[in-house]
Amino acid sequence: MVKFLVILLFFPVTAFAADPWTTQDTVLEGVYLGLLVVDCGQTIYAHSDESTVEDNRLLQNRPSQEYLRNLCTAMAISHPVAIYFIPGHSRTAFQFMSIMVETYAVWYNLHNLKFGWRLSF
Repeated sequence: MVKFLVILLFFPVTAFAADPWTTQDTVLEGVYLGLLVVDCGQTIYAHSDESTVEDNRLLQNRPSQEYLRNLCTAMAISHPVAIYFIPGHSRTAFQFMSIMVETYAVWYNLHNLKFGWRLSF
């Protein structure tokens, strides 16, 4: 990990940008990261109960709190870095797909896990 961080110091990500970063990219990434925080919070809260079994096939059956926190942190860091290298028109499409996936995850958690709290408008 330390070697990776040292490499990043000598080769900044901005030197390899595919297209300039726009205000729209910033807003879309902010929406994605906000939904990711809500999804991670819901998932970590749900797994504080030992009887909860994870439905997501990409995760373990009963992931630990530490595993979930590390996964959420990795997603929050890797997503903006990855989309930075995608060309502008494809970047917007990828961001919208990511937002849709996270929106579904938040909706699923709220409706199917029967949390004691709800988001309503």
